[in-house]
Amino acid sequence: MKVFISCTNGLAGAAQDAQEMVSRVGHQLGFRNMGIYVYDSRNESNESLSSRYDGIIASISAGDIVFFQHPTWNQLKFEEGLIDRIKAYGGRIVIVVHDVEALMFESSRFMLGYVIGLFNSAEVLVVPSYAMKAFLQDNGIREDMKFVVQELWDYITDIRFPQAPRFQREIHFAGNPSKFLFPQQWNYDVPLKVYTAEQCTGKNVQVMGWMVPDSLLLELSKGGFGLVWYGNDYWHQYMKYNNTIKLSAYLAAGIPVIVPRGISNQYLIEENHLGMVVDSLDEAVERVGNMEETEYQEYVGQVRNFAPLLRNGYFIKKFLIDAIQMLLRADMRHLPIPHTVLAEKKQDSLFGGKKINVMDMQETLAYVNDRKISVARFGDGEIDLMTGHSIPYQDYDQVLAERLKKIITMPDNEKLLVCLPDVFGRRERYTAECNSFWSGHLERYHDFYKEILSSKKHYGSTFLSRPYIDLADKSVSGEHFWNLKEFFTDKDILIVEGVYSRSGVGNDLFEGARSVERIICPSRNAYSKYGVILDVICKYGENKLILLMLGPTAKVLAYDLACEGYWAVDIGHIDSEYEWYKKGVTQKIKLSNKHTAEFNFDEYIDLQNDAVYTGEIVEMLTD
Repeated sequence: MKVFISCTNGLAGAAQDAQEMVSRVGHQLGFRNMGIYVYDSRNESNESLSSRYDGIIASISAGDIVFFQHPTWNQLKFEEGLIDRIKAYGGRIVIVVHDVEALMFESSRFMLGYVIGLFNSAEVLVVPSYAMKAFLQDNGIREDMKFVVQELWDYITDIRFPQAPRFQREIHFAGNPSKFLFPQQWNYDVPLKVYTAEQCTGKNVQVMGWMVPDSLLLELSKGGFGLVWYGNDYWHQYMKYNNTIKLSAYLAAGIPVIVPRGISNQYLIEENHLGMVVDSLDEAVERVGNMEETEYQEYVGQVRNFAPLLRNGYFIKKFLIDAIQMLLRADMRHLPIPHTVLAEKKQDSLFGGKKINVMDMQETLAYVNDRKISVARFGDGEIDLMTGHSIPYQDYDQVLAERLKKIITMPDNEKLLVCLPDVFGRRERYTAECNSFWSGHLERYHDFYKEILSSKKHYGSTFLSRPYIDLADKSVSGEHFWNLKEFFTDKDILIVEGVYSRSGVGNDLFEGARSVERIICPSRNAYSKYGVILDVICKYGENKLILLMLGPTAKVLAYDLACEGYWAVDIGHIDSEYEWYKKGVTQKIKLSNKHTAEFNFDEYIDLQNDAVYTGEIVEMLTD
């Protein structure tokens, strides 16, 4: 049995460095080289491509093992054909996943199914992180796939560092401002040293120029902190799955690191005290600015102990050896998982393994449309109320809290679909900020959720009406809004909303509706007028689609109306989401002419005169 390792030549930058480093460590273990060149294969004939495959695998015999480094950055069709040819000659495949292009770029998301199909051709997958493993298991990888987790990139070097890092309140960043953006906006007193050939106009930024690896390590080793950061929310989300070699460069140089919360290596950094995990650059700068030398030297001591692993290639050696063991041993299917990762997995599966069945937002909309079922959406505000707390637009009311709890705990009902936040698993779909919020929320209300939720019940998604701003991959939002507008089309709609909500005003959300009428209610403490609101809805709501945009009160209305045979959908903050989508923003911004979700004061709103809106109002129930 021979062992081969592929290496793509003709790449550049970190992608080339990573493939060559893995290949070099493999050669130290006795692996043989299988060279691949990156080229444009789109116009190559099948005959020429077949000959190329035969040349690449000429030395492979039946039973040999091939470590295939993915991606080769050739076309996916090229990789599929090459792996098929290796297997046709009896070769056994281990795919070493460096990157998943379908997750790196929103425009490549359509490729995900094809990539997972390629991965399914392997016997063992080496993946960057436990989060990547979980994602693939949730998205079509075959159930008997064997996994090895890389955890961290090595940064192999023979450099002897002349001195220990000095305590300096400064931050190093290796990356181009055109990609990461924040160096151009740096406005802090703590200096930022940027290693790039590009220009940078941020305040207190020193451009150090591009450096070869050895020179970079020597400069970094003088002291300060190495920063790993992101250019946008989508890339931040990808960092949960992927490993960055930049992190390893800082650690190999002997300096502590600063990383964003949610990065794939977070548990390694925290458990080994290698640096700081932060939620924002503001926090990073504040902690660096306030740090004392004794604390800094504690970090340096821990990094000094850890760095030889990276400088000598032990992470790569480990995953290569583990993969061969996994491939050849019948008794080896799973490797140990660190306890910190197990804790996260336990939370993501929800409270000791109880599985909560929540449809995604597209499935929820289709379910509601097909069955004409009413909807009550529960979010963090309703949980706050049920546990005795007031929220910005609704003071705590014991009767309201009891009614909410009765609705959320009732069995499946053909008249009313109870919806929950779709955050009990696969939170990689959401932005880092959204992830952080829901992680804290679930931890805080762990026992209450365990009390009220049932694994025997099927829930819809509260995010039926939150289909944009919190998603990491926003490319799916357009289709969902289109489906929502189709849902409203040719229906007589009765909107029940607060005085500042003005849902659909100034946009085309309801333009396909046959008619629109509105009942205007108090923007705060609407439950105090519950009986009056219910009576007026019943007066105007017959044979109409009733859209409720009235916070916690909407949940109780949806239930009572459903029991009386009305079709009532709690649609919440759909207008704010649609406005943000139309503007193309990536974070929540205040709307000047109406209520905005999460801007909980309704101050300085310029309510414009709108004849169409005024003409749609059938009742005003405000004070």
